[in-house]
Amino acid sequence: MRTGLLIALFMLAGCAGSSTSLPPSTPRGSAPPQTWLLTSDVHFNPFDDATLVNQLIASPAGEWHSILSESTKPPSPYFNDTNFALLESALAAMKGVQPNPPIVIVAGDFMAHQFPERFAKADPSAPPGAYEKFVDKTMAFLAMEFAATYPSAQFVITLGNNDGYCGNYMSTPGSPFLSHTAMAWRPLVNRGGTASNFVRQFSNGGYYSTTLRPFGAMPAIVLNSVLWSSFYQNTCGKPGSDPGADELDWLAARAPAIGGHPLLMTHIPPGIDEYASINNNAATPLYKETYTRRLLSILAGMSPSAFLLGHIHHATFEIAPIAGGQIGTLGIPSISPNQGNNPAFIVALVSPTSPMLTDTTTYALPLASLGAWSKLYSFNAAYGLQAYDSTNLLELQSSIASDTTIRRSFFNNYNSGSTTATPAPEKWRWYWCGHTQLTPAPYTDCVNQRRRPRRSGSAKTYSRPEISSGNVSSALPM
Repeated sequence: MRTGLLIALFMLAGCAGSSTSLPPSTPRGSAPPQTWLLTSDVHFNPFDDATLVNQLIASPAGEWHSILSESTKPPSPYFNDTNFALLESALAAMKGVQPNPPIVIVAGDFMAHQFPERFAKADPSAPPGAYEKFVDKTMAFLAMEFAATYPSAQFVITLGNNDGYCGNYMSTPGSPFLSHTAMAWRPLVNRGGTASNFVRQFSNGGYYSTTLRPFGAMPAIVLNSVLWSSFYQNTCGKPGSDPGADELDWLAARAPAIGGHPLLMTHIPPGIDEYASINNNAATPLYKETYTRRLLSILAGMSPSAFLLGHIHHATFEIAPIAGGQIGTLGIPSISPNQGNNPAFIVALVSPTSPMLTDTTTYALPLASLGAWSKLYSFNAAYGLQAYDSTNLLELQSSIASDTTIRRSFFNNYNSGSTTATPAPEKWRWYWCGHTQLTPAPYTDCVNQRRRPRRSGSAKTYSRPEISSGNVSSALPM
C-alpha cells in the first residue's frame, strides 16, 4: 500500500463510518442504500514537472507511476490543473473515505487543459504520431491509477471536451482515441460482464449503455455531450456529418428499449453557462439550442433515476423535465482547482428505490490553508432536506432566493469551500436562474425579472440591467 494512501486512511478514519450509515427513514426489509464514489474533471497534467516529461514520452504507461513518484512538487495550487501529487492525494483521500464502493463515477475531462499546446512545448520536434501515443498513455495511466485504488469497483466513465486527439471540443466519432481509451478502461467498466458492448459502442461515438451490478440489472446510459456543445467542431471527423444528431437518434431509439429507470450520465450539462453569461452579459447556452430542445424532448419520454454531470468544476444542480415530472441533476465538483475551486469529490448514499440519491457528502482539500482532505458538508444536513431529488432541489431553489444564510452556504459549497473565486454576491440570480431555465429565452427573462414596489400607482421598477438572449460564445471554455 502506498505511503500517501496510509496517511489518508489514518487522517480520514473518523469520517469513513458516517458515509455508510442508513438514514432513519429507511424501511425495514428494504434493500439497504450503498455508498458510491463520484468524481469529475481530473484534468491530469503530466507536464507539471518538466524534468520528467522526456522520461514519460519515452516510457510505457505502466512505468509512469514510478517516474512521476520522483517529483517533489506539491499539489497543484489554484488556477492550475491536477499534477501527480494532487492526483495521488485525491485517490488516497477517496480510498480513505470510501475503501470499497461498488460503483465509481468519473464524469469526464481526464486530460489537462491545453494538452496539445503543452505537448508541443515539451517536445517541439516530436515525430508524427508521438502526440497521439502520449495521449493514449495518459488515459491508460489514469485507468491504472483508478484500478489500483479500486480494484473491484465497477466504473462508469464519460468523456470530457478536453479528451481526445484532435483538440478541445473536437471529439471525433470513430477515432482511434475512442477505441484505445475503451480498451484501457474496459476492465474497470465491464466488471462482471456488465458492459459487454462497451468497447464497440464507445469506440463508435464515446457513448454507451451498461448495467449497474450492485442493484441487479439497473440500466445506465452514458452520453457524449461534447458532440452537442456550442463550441463543438468536427474538425477531424467525416465532413458533412452530424455526430450530435446521430447520438440523439441513438438515445431516442435506445430509451424505449432500455426500460426501467436508467441512470443517466454525461460531462457537459444541458442548460446555460452562467459564468460565461455574466461575462458576456448575454444568455450563453452550453449546447447548441436545437440539441438542447431535442434532448429535453427525449427526456420528457423517460423516467431516469438520476442524472449525473461534470464540466462546471463546481457543486451545482439543474432541474430538467422528464416523463411525469422533473429530475434534479447533480453537478459533480472537480479534482482540478483550475477554476479557483478547492479540489473535491462526492460520496453518495444511493438507494435502489426512489429517490435514488438519498444524500451526498462532499470532501474537499482546502488549498489556501494547505490543509488536509476533510468533509465539507452533507446535502441533507446543510440545507435541512431529506434527499437529493427534484422535490428537495425545488425547495432549496426557493430557499436560495429567500434566505441569505442558505444562499451564502450554497455558494460556499458551490466553490467547494474556496473563497478564491466565489461568485460575486450581487450576481447570485444569474446562477440561480440557470438551475431551472435551460434555454436562453426563459433564462434571460428570469435574470431580468423585475421587482415592483407595493405602493399603489407606482410604475417604477427595480432591476439589474437587461441582458440579451443571443447565442454568445463563452469567454472561458472549460
